[in-house]
Amino acid sequence: MNSLTNQFLIALPDMQDDRFHHSLILICEHNKDGALGIVLNKPSDLQFGEVLNSLKIDCDDDGIMDEIAYEGGPVNKECGFVIHSGTAKFQSSIQISQQLALTTSRDIIEQIANNNLQRQWLFCLGCSSWSAGQLEQEILNNSWLTVSADTDLVFSNSDDKWEKGLALLGIQPHQLSGDFGHA
Repeated sequence: MNSLTNQFLIALPDMQDDRFHHSLILICEHNKDGALGIVLNKPSDLQFGEVLNSLKIDCDDDGIMDEIAYEGGPVNKECGFVIHSGTAKFQSSIQISQQLALTTSRDIIEQIANNNLQRQWLFCLGCSSWSAGQLEQEILNNSWLTVSADTDLVFSNSDDKWEKGLALLGIQPHQLSGDFGHA
């Protein structure tokens, strides 16, 4: 099994699960037990300041308070996931690549609130997960395209991350058809 860690999953237009329509997902961990990913392009109605207030963490930086929280996926929607640049030096982190890590512990939230995190970051509520073999089967069923993750795209504020993910493969959305087959 080839690991899909540090790959983007790009939902094909005929994705049957509405929760993943036009999703761009960063695979943070993939092994024999399954996979964990974070949707990168579904902004929520929640601002990061609301998360800080709920955790009773003070922050005086309006720019940080106004950051958008993203919907990382349908699993553990009450849990925060921070994708950030650099190494994983926090209480609960995994290193995705040399450039990217995922942290779920409060200490990174406090570092962000105090403006002490000199890294790029993206805050998401929830994640996406697959059991052993499930993601591989979904790829075989033509639900997803895969491409190596692009760090700049992970942290981009653009509204067209899905389209830009396709562009990494040299594909424009109008070129996709729902009529895929196997040779």
